[in-house]
Amino acid sequence: MTIAFLGATGGCANACLAYTLLNGHKARALARTPSKLTTLLLEQPGITQEILNNQLEIIQGDATDMESIAKTLIANSDSNSANHAPTLVNSIISGLGGAPSVSFSRETKCPTSKFRVPALPHIELSNPNVTEQTTRTLLAALRIIASQFESLEAYRAVAPMVTVISTTGHLPGNKDVPLLFRPMYSIMLPIPHADKLQMERLLDEEAGLGEKGVLGAGVVVVRPSFLTGDHRVPVWEGGAAEGETKGDGLGSVRVGTEQDPAIGYTISRALVGKWIFEEIVRGGGKRWVGEKVTITC
Repeated sequence: MTIAFLGATGGCANACLAYTLLNGHKARALARTPSKLTTLLLEQPGITQEILNNQLEIIQGDATDMESIAKTLIANSDSNSANHAPTLVNSIISGLGGAPSVSFSRETKCPTSKFRVPALPHIELSNPNVTEQTTRTLLAALRIIASQFESLEAYRAVAPMVTVISTTGHLPGNKDVPLLFRPMYSIMLPIPHADKLQMERLLDEEAGLGEKGVLGAGVVVVRPSFLTGDHRVPVWEGGAAEGETKGDGLGSVRVGTEQDPAIGYTISRALVGKWIFEEIVRGGGKRWVGEKVTITC
């Protein structure tokens, strides 16, 4: 099994990548700065340079570049010739998102002049549309790849499942967020949440094309509650995670869907990565296809 990772320097996706490698799977990861990804992975308990050399291929590039994404999704470039359809990865895990920063001002909506005015503290992104842009690029790359098969049906038969990491806070009135957290979500997080919501809409539109779309294996949207911690997974010894506390394990995770969300305050990035590994990579993910899955502790 080969898994493609986009946004693998992010905490949730990096943890999932670590679990993927520690369980013997191969992975391909797109990174603007490969050395940064390598450093983060070597900080993970149990990850060695030998594991990276044998199981991971890092493709240097940008997720807004269609060629870079297409290269990441083709597991065996030697097969990509005029006489053979490309060999694709089995699954795509995307943790793409903008770099956040706290701001105390907002740009006015005045059409004739742009200036900033004082505002309540809120999160802004270096590129407020980056998740939307990269999702459009991913779908465009999949269309280019699909065109290399003898038919769309042949492509859809081997198309990888797509799993994206989104966020809670999308339901009207933030009803998938605890009551005490709703003011914070409304005031601090509307910019990053709008970008994530646009990502979900683009994927919904493509999935709605059915047999005419490029999401042949379906889409899983993972909506974690407020994220805590960093990318590092628990200590790994003898093929199992040791030293986990009760809150570190999957037994503490509550799972819901958009129709019946699991409402909670926080979940660690490492635990999100572990859930995605267990349910999507190891478990195949079919039970979650088409769902907006909320996870929390």
